[in-house]
Parts: sequence; structure tokens; C-alpha cells
Amino acid sequence: MSFQVGSIDRTFRDELEMACNVDLDQCWECGKCTGGCTTAHNMDYTPRKIIQLIRIGAVKTLMSCNTPWVCVSCRLCVDRCPAGIDIPRIMDYLREKSLAIKDHGPGVDDIILFHKLLLEEVYKRGRVSETALALKFNMQTGQYFKDAGLGQKLLRKGKISPFSSKVRDLNKVRSFFKQEPDRREV
Repeated sequence: MSFQVGSIDRTFRDELEMACNVDLDQCWECGKCTGGCTTAHNMDYTPRKIIQLIRIGAVKTLMSCNTPWVCVSCRLCVDRCPAGIDIPRIMDYLREKSLAIKDHGPGVDDIILFHKLLLEEVYKRGRVSETALALKFNMQTGQYFKDAGLGQKLLRKGKISPFSSKVRDLNKVRSFFKQEPDRREV
């Protein structure tokens, strides 16, 4: 892939910078974001590489990679970044765009399904029941007995339960789902 000066389409980058309130020209490419990332070893492109891909307008690559879906938004990258670039917000934006175009890379559909099921669990119960989440995910992906052996061991040791405890105010949790994204309180 070669580029000539001035040949890069900045449409996606400009849109992302505006939506995420970031200026990617401030990135030093120092790699501190990647050095502090706890899940970089599971990503196909590190946070530093994601910034580079945005800069060169590699939208197709960005939409098909697993990195936004692996990011856990722990914000260590932001803490380490000398320019304060909000990489978790960029990852959110990339997830939103990827969902909108419905054209994902290999394995991303399972990650999206997991996220969907996890949020349904939180909405339904106010918290995540790991047992119910694992069962639903395995059933929907056709891996019926994938975690059966491990699940039995965890149940015997009391590490998981088939029942989840309830939250005090389920309606308060559910109201969080109805708020505008920029109005959510952390």
C-alpha cells in the first residue's frame, strides 16, 4: 500500500475527530498507549496502529479488525498518552460505525453477539450472571457443551452460581439504557 502526499481521503478521519473530540495531529506516535494496554496482546492492531490506520484513511481495515471489540475501555492508554488522546472513545466510535455498516471481520460477529447478550443480562437483571451469559452465548453459537467441564468445576468450587443476586433498584439500571450516550453518568 503506497500513498502520495495529498492523496489520502480525510473524510473518515475528520468525521471521527469531530465526533470523538480529538485531534490526531497531537499524537506523537510514542507507543505509550500500546505499552499500557492490558488487552493489546489480543488485538490484531494495537492502539498506536489504529491511530495510524485512521490517519491514512484505511477505513475498510478499521471496520474489519477486532481491536475495537477487544478494547475494554480501561482508559490506561489515555492516562499514559502525553497528548491525552481519548482512544476508548475512538474505539467506541469504530464499534458504532462497524455496527452501522454490518460488515465485520472474521470472529467479530461472535464478539458483537457476546456484547449484545451481556447488555441484555444487565438490562434484565441489573448485573451479569456469568452462568446465564455463557449458556446463552454457547447456545446461540452452536457450541452447546464448550464450557461444560469448566462450568462443573467452577460450580463445585463455588466460583459461579446458577442464580444471580438482584440489584436494589432495577429501574435505575434500566433508565441508564434510555439515556443519551453523552448524558450517562459514570
